[in-house]
Amino acid sequence: MWTQLFAVLLLVATLAQGKPSVIEVEGNYDAEMDEFMSTLTNLDDIPTGLGARSDISTQPEADDILQNLDDEYEGAKLEKWNQCDKDLSESRGIGKFLDLAFVKKIASNLNPFSSKKLRMQFYLFKREFPQCGRELDFSNEQKWKRSGFNASLPTRLMVHGWMSQSRGSFNRDIKDAYLKKGEYNVIVADWSASSANINYFSVVTLIETFGAQLAQFVRSLHREFDADFDSIYLIGHSLGAQIAGSAGKRLKPDQVNTIFALDPAGPKFRHRTAEFRIDPTDAKYVESMHTSANFGFRRPTGSATFYPNYGAYQRSCYYLGCSHIRSYQMFAESINSPLGFWGTPCVREEGKWKCDQSRRQTVQMAGEPSLHKEGIFYVRTSSSDPFALGKSTD
Repeated sequence: MWTQLFAVLLLVATLAQGKPSVIEVEGNYDAEMDEFMSTLTNLDDIPTGLGARSDISTQPEADDILQNLDDEYEGAKLEKWNQCDKDLSESRGIGKFLDLAFVKKIASNLNPFSSKKLRMQFYLFKREFPQCGRELDFSNEQKWKRSGFNASLPTRLMVHGWMSQSRGSFNRDIKDAYLKKGEYNVIVADWSASSANINYFSVVTLIETFGAQLAQFVRSLHREFDADFDSIYLIGHSLGAQIAGSAGKRLKPDQVNTIFALDPAGPKFRHRTAEFRIDPTDAKYVESMHTSANFGFRRPTGSATFYPNYGAYQRSCYYLGCSHIRSYQMFAESINSPLGFWGTPCVREEGKWKCDQSRRQTVQMAGEPSLHKEGIFYVRTSSSDPFALGKSTD
């Protein structure tokens, strides 16, 4: 029975497509098919009205009814197929705790025989498509022209760090904060195929490679869309901050407006010259946020360098890496915070802090848009989310 039913459905589908077909089934197919077809009503014999062939209907309302039939409930949102190249919606179930795609990337890097994917990919998010990113691939002209990039909007380009999941909180939190703030081109630079390598020192050797790719991408935005360098910010966390610095050096004499270096990676960079690490000349303005002594820097790395809670570690951080990720949590919060993070100008002499209390909490950390300033600043924060304290009076 099921074989014959399948054959009928296949035949109907084939005829509907206007293609000849040869169908082979077991049993007395012809006899059963004749019996089945004889039970069907000839559509040509149905009176005009609902169910009538619309091309011969004599009642206008019949066609109107057929044209308005819809299998979607009222108010359903229709999406265009194939518009989502990168899904950054919040995961559910086990995906909330484990990014299986990320695990595959780790496994690939553990396999000495696997081919390495040394390619940074770029995904655009806007208010019209806040969760489904569209890839900006300048090797595919048709694709980048249909991406929806708008050069009249400010562009914010994010670069994640080592072992960062492509669907992780760095990309999602900062992207969501900007799209809540207003109309932006928010671009995720995804290099997780290479960053998902437990050998940190091997990943460090790739920073210049990805810095070059990032610089070329920014140039392509300028060349193909006429995007203004001055409307572009780079936001990098950990090794992503070092990639942003490398890109800034390669863009010269052009410069992006701002680089936000969020706890830039310290190991293997602390003793390098400015030519090979993030430094104040990599953009028109470089603002650094130092939140961990183990993973980041103690000495300043930006035009302005902020040290939340003196920068060595963060309050209520009891696990490895907590202080390190606190930098981008604070940054994401700063974009829409009604209170803001406020710093006090300081100097450090022989490892001791000396802060100007006459200018206490007068300089804003992070936020949107960036406010250019110079110096080093102490910032006091809360020990839990929300971290901003505003201008406290105590």
